Amino acid sequence: MLQILIGILVIALIVLVVIFFYQRRVQTLVKGLDQQIKTLEQTKLEEELSSERLEGLMGESLKKFTSLREQYDKQFMPDYQKAEKLVKQIQSNLHSKNVLNTSSDVNDLRQLVDHLLTIQRQLEASIDQLNQAVETQTNAIKELRQQYNKFGRILDEKAFDYGESQKELQQRLVNLEKKYEHFSEVTHEGDHEAAQELLNDLQEQTSDFQTMIDEIPELYRPLYAIFPDQLKELKSGYADLVKAHYHFTEENLEQQIDDLESERQMALKKLANLNPQPVKAANKELAAKIDHLYEVMQQEIDAKPYVLKDQPKISSHLEHAQKQNMILMTELQRLSNSYTLNNDEIADTRQLDEQLKEIAKQCQDDTQSIKEQTAVYSVIRAHYQELEENLTEIEKQQQSVNDGVAGLQTDETRARKALQKFITEIRTIKRHVEALNLPGIPQDYLDYFFVVSDEISKLSEAMNQPQINMEDITKQLLIVQDDLENLQEKTDNLRDSAALTERLIQYANRLSTDNETIDKAIQKAQDLFERNEYSTALETIGTALEEAEAGSFKRIEQDYYQSVKNS
Repeated sequence: MLQILIGILVIALIVLVVIFFYQRRVQTLVKGLDQQIKTLEQTKLEEELSSERLEGLMGESLKKFTSLREQYDKQFMPDYQKAEKLVKQIQSNLHSKNVLNTSSDVNDLRQLVDHLLTIQRQLEASIDQLNQAVETQTNAIKELRQQYNKFGRILDEKAFDYGESQKELQQRLVNLEKKYEHFSEVTHEGDHEAAQELLNDLQEQTSDFQTMIDEIPELYRPLYAIFPDQLKELKSGYADLVKAHYHFTEENLEQQIDDLESERQMALKKLANLNPQPVKAANKELAAKIDHLYEVMQQEIDAKPYVLKDQPKISSHLEHAQKQNMILMTELQRLSNSYTLNNDEIADTRQLDEQLKEIAKQCQDDTQSIKEQTAVYSVIRAHYQELEENLTEIEKQQQSVNDGVAGLQTDETRARKALQKFITEIRTIKRHVEALNLPGIPQDYLDYFFVVSDEISKLSEAMNQPQINMEDITKQLLIVQDDLENLQEKTDNLRDSAALTERLIQYANRLSTDNETIDKAIQKAQDLFERNEYSTALETIGTALEEAEAGSFKRIEQDYYQSVKNS
């Protein structure tokens, strides 16, 4: 029984502890929610949505404010009062037997507070929007009034900067001020929704007006103060230049000037009608066209002294080139009687002559136009520059042709000296071979000798023609020179082979009595010698001697060449 009682007491104690902590938790939650409710009370929604504000509103703004007041009265306040009652109810139940039934009430209170906060934020945002519109429109009334006053002062004090545009700008300013007055009335009446639409349109038109106030003086100034003076100067200058017999690369300059004046007048009309965009393009085009006309006239003024100064220089240069070409042609024709000209020198010189005739024709035409006072000096200046370049190039070509043929006579003299030298050399070679008193001459040597002799004969024949081809003769000279050197080398080899063979045979005879091999080699070498095979004979006896007495061949060979060198 005692144990049961103790168990009951323990259970009761546990229940009490649970209830205690539950009460603490719920009290904390309710306290926090109650604090949020009290904060809602301090938002001054009642003041912001007071009936006193209705007196300053109308139209859409009044409708919107009335809707906000209804939302406050019918949604916010009932829920607010309900939340306060629910807080008191929960606090009362926490200390009664209904303590464990407060959980549902706490959830209801939490949802109710969240709903109140949402309504509060919506109402505050809408009130702020309405207040902002009122502040914006109130400030706009002051700012726009200041802007329009400034526009008025500018148009009065600086009317000369706007020309005919000033009248239309004044009218537009009047229209803007009428719209401004209407906007002010609607604002003061409290229809801020309608006032905002008027303000947006008014601000856009005011911005456009400000742009015109800024842009038009810059557009008007050249049309009124710069272009007229320039066009007048162009027209006067053109008339003076025509009287001075100037002509130009373009026709109808006077008509072009008149057309530019018409374009200027048209641009002024568009500007007077407050249409600045096409005027911007027109001003740019007018400036470019005026500058171009100045350039067209100025280039003739600049070109005339150049032409008059360079006219005699061009004539002198042309005369010099023609004279040089004539001298060159005469020299070429003279040379062609004695030489073959292989590089079309005469044809090239005739072509240069044709070019000089064309240049002379152009100079004559330009000179005639100057005399007849019909010259376009800039065109003639361009002609002179081109002709000067062409004449310089022609003289370079003349010099090149002349250099190409200038050495023909010198080359001929050198060629004849070389021919005479070749004749002397081959005769000397022939005498040297004959002086060797050999039993005979190898056929291959004789063949080569006669080839070189024929080449010299052909060269001599070519040199003795009435008209000689120095290019072909130069080629022959090079060939004969090489072949003569080869012939001299073959002659030396023939001489050395024969002489060395004889010396080696003489030396070998001393060894032949004791050496049958040497004896046979001597016999064979003598047979080869008699058959004019001197190189083979030398190789045969030399090999036998080296085998019989090492170093003997080399020693005899060195002695021989030393004697040749000293002779």
